[in-house]
Amino acid sequence: MEDSKNLSSEESLKIITSMITTAKGNIKGSSFHFLLWGWVVAIGNLCHFALIEYSTFDRPYYIWFITIPAWIASMLYGYRQSKNSRVSTYSDGLILWIWLSFTFSAVIVIFSGQFGPTIPVLMLLLAGMSTFMTGMVLKFKPLIIGGSSFWIFAVISFIVGPLYSLPVSALAVIVGYLIPGYKLRNA
Repeated sequence: MEDSKNLSSEESLKIITSMITTAKGNIKGSSFHFLLWGWVVAIGNLCHFALIEYSTFDRPYYIWFITIPAWIASMLYGYRQSKNSRVSTYSDGLILWIWLSFTFSAVIVIFSGQFGPTIPVLMLLLAGMSTFMTGMVLKFKPLIIGGSSFWIFAVISFIVGPLYSLPVSALAVIVGYLIPGYKLRNA
């Protein structure tokens, strides 16, 4: 006994349209993370630079504690999105693993104590790889270009040295995260 029924072309078109709409919704939801982290990292880099250059504060790296609420917000948003999502695609899972790999690598770079002044360069390289791969998975050109731009900014950051790598990194996340993030949100 066969349970399948033949779909009319109209029913098939409705199913395909529904799948495309769901995929677009999943992609737009990704913009939150790029916008959140773009603003947090840009502000962190600029404040870190300002604290070194224009103040006598002896622990300017404390500014990076602003990432703690951002991590919490990012995890809560991701959890809520996964609960509300009716359909989880293969690309959703792949993007999750790309960014978990970024996170694990970033934590090792930051807390190992081995990389010192090259941390901004390494973070730009990791962000470039993760953003580029996300853009390739989503087939979203602004993220591909944004990811590629991180590599260019990594070279510039290496050339200008540790202090000026902070404003270069701020510019990198504006180009690599914020511009594609806003385009993604409006896609």
